[in-house]
Amino acid sequence: MLRQEIYEKVSEDFGVSVGVANVLGYKKLSDEKDEYEPKVFKNASDELSINEIISIAIEDGKYQHLQREIYRLNQKKHPRIKELTIYKKAWKDTNGNTTTNTKRR
Repeated sequence: MLRQEIYEKVSEDFGVSVGVANVLGYKKLSDEKDEYEPKVFKNASDELSINEIISIAIEDGKYQHLQREIYRLNQKKHPRIKELTIYKKAWKDTNGNTTTNTKRR
C-alpha cells in the first residue's frame, strides 16, 4: 500500500480524488452463466415493434399518411386499446388493406 502523501500528490496533480478499491467477492464466469436469466419486458418489445413500423414507413415514404391514420384512430380509441394495436391498424390501412371504418368514408 502506498503512503498517504503519494495519494494526495496524485490527486493534486490530476485534479481528481483518489481512492483504493476493495475486492468484495469473486465468482467464476461459469457460475455467472448458470445464474443468468434473460429478462423480457413486454413494454420494450411493444416499443420495438412500433419503432419498426415507423422506420419502414419512413423508408417507404408513407410516414405522413401513417401519422394521419394514427391520429384518426386515436380520436376513436377505447382506453383499453394498446398503442401497438393502433399502430398496427394504421399500418394496415396505409398499405392498402382497408378496414371497415375506412371503407365507410
